[in-house]
Amino acid sequence: MSFEILVQAAMLGLLQGGVYALIAAGLTLIYGVIKIVNFAHAEFVTLGMYMAAFSFNQLGILPYTALIPIVIAVFVLGALIERVCIRPAMRQPPINQMLITIGISTIMLGVMQLIWGADAQVVNVPFARSAVTIFDIRLTVVRLIAFSSAMVLAFAFWYFLKKHRIGLAIRAASQNPDAAQLMGIDTRFINSIVFGLGLALAALAGVLIAPSLSIYPNVGIDIYLLPAFVIVVLGTMGNFLGALIGGLIIGVAEGLGGYVLGSSLKQLVSLSIFIAILLLMPRGLFGGRQG
Repeated sequence: MSFEILVQAAMLGLLQGGVYALIAAGLTLIYGVIKIVNFAHAEFVTLGMYMAAFSFNQLGILPYTALIPIVIAVFVLGALIERVCIRPAMRQPPINQMLITIGISTIMLGVMQLIWGADAQVVNVPFARSAVTIFDIRLTVVRLIAFSSAMVLAFAFWYFLKKHRIGLAIRAASQNPDAAQLMGIDTRFINSIVFGLGLALAALAGVLIAPSLSIYPNVGIDIYLLPAFVIVVLGTMGNFLGALIGGLIIGVAEGLGGYVLGSSLKQLVSLSIFIAILLLMPRGLFGGRQG
């Protein structure tokens, strides 16, 4: 086993882990505040990828340039979905909310296939095949852009949650919604904001990774759904910072696992870690603390 190849695999996994972290951060944000598990989350990663492909292939705009309007559009869509589909079920049993998100997932898959078809699309940006070599480790430019952008944006959002007035209101609503409401915070408005933000983070990750992958309706489910749930559990459900750290851990683990077991079995590593966490650390790395 070559040490250089092992390091290469770990670095590629780390770059992928940055995207995982951004996706899982949106998922854990929604759970932390609204207390529902969004099974449609991966479809919004795919939606971000399709919108990036449309902006480049049809409009000639680089995905990174179209990032802000795409994120705003998905945020508005997410807030609308929360208002129309999620809010009426908030006082119903959790299984009802779960089934609603599964229904949203199915609708999203159908709509994306109707709009863009089932054939794979690519975002062939001019620097798609460019790479940089650092200490004999070759890393593609699009993956480096995706990782660095995902980390900067994720930590900027974490800072927003810690310091901004709306971020503090979101944290208050996640910790004690009844007390937050008594203090004048409109928790229903916060829920809409949070659901929109969670889906916007997923779409943001999709835009960043679009130049690296073939885009088809199930790509989000096939590649990102399982790791996202593993990361959320690993980092503690509802812990935003835990999702970021967990994403990097799972990314490296999958990178090394893919090298040892083969790329087709790399998600076996995620599944094994998931089972181990449930057995040994069911409250995650942060012991159930939100942050």
